[in-house]
Amino acid sequence: MSPNPPLQVLVVEDSPEYALIVRQWLEEGDLAQVTLAGDAAQGRAALPARDWDLVITDVEMPGASGLELIQEVKAAHKWTCVLVMTGVVSAEYARTAVQNHADGMLFKPFAKEVFLEQVHKLAQLTRRRRKQERRSVLAVGAHPDDVEIGCGGTLSMHVARQDEVTILTLSHGSQGGDARIRAREAHAAAELLQARLILAELNDTMVPEGGASIELIEQAIADIQPTHIYTHSQYDTHQDHRNTYRASMVAARSVGNVFCYQTPSATVEFRPGQFIDISDHLQRKLQAIEAYSSQTALRAYLAPDLIVATARYWGRFAGYVMAEPLEVVRQRGP
Repeated sequence: MSPNPPLQVLVVEDSPEYALIVRQWLEEGDLAQVTLAGDAAQGRAALPARDWDLVITDVEMPGASGLELIQEVKAAHKWTCVLVMTGVVSAEYARTAVQNHADGMLFKPFAKEVFLEQVHKLAQLTRRRRKQERRSVLAVGAHPDDVEIGCGGTLSMHVARQDEVTILTLSHGSQGGDARIRAREAHAAAELLQARLILAELNDTMVPEGGASIELIEQAIADIQPTHIYTHSQYDTHQDHRNTYRASMVAARSVGNVFCYQTPSATVEFRPGQFIDISDHLQRKLQAIEAYSSQTALRAYLAPDLIVATARYWGRFAGYVMAEPLEVVRQRGP
């Protein structure tokens, strides 16, 4: 991959002439890949398409103002800078743009050099913000549904904060059901959580504490470069869970933030030191667990009312909210 890949720029402009000019300037020398939207509605529809390095929007457009679009950009892409351009020289526009958290403003007509200077400055600011603030999360489980039960709400919270989330499941869980069905369910659950899934093929009930387990986790760490890892606790009656914990501790020795989640087979020695408020994410966790329909019909511990009751119990320690408990192995930074 190029060290300086082209900028991803969304241009929202109802004037075909200005849109063409801006696009030509941006695409010269492969500076940017440009997506054009003819009004605020089209711009709004394009927001989920990718991580934008910069959104450039006109103000006066059919249907909705570009100033209204700024807040939607910030809600969908909190690191993305917005450059406002307008042909109306107005102090009121400038004040409203600042109040809506615009990062720059140009009054038409503007010189190419001035425009490109603003583009460079704001796009690099976006990339710096994204690099400094975005967290990369790896959740490791021995079997399908372990991660969703233990930290599904926490993963949903990370996704809402625009962090990158990956689930590594070491086995297909064949001892608990049809491996093909469980694999399909795991993919469905990961999709609901908006997480990437790595589904390995170690033998269920024989997941080792070393060797292949460590190698799989190390490969995922090398690929993802996680800032945070969530894995099983050592205080668990299932041998695969304990071995996944041990393998994770070796593989994740250089990762700054490592936490252990609770599963239904955890023992009373499980003693969390951190409680994540998942009140806004409990429903998504329940949906991800429900994706394992082959298991929910058989496992009493997957009953929605028990999942809710467990979150309510741990919420006592976090201000009477719905919470997931985590053992803190290592924590550096927020």
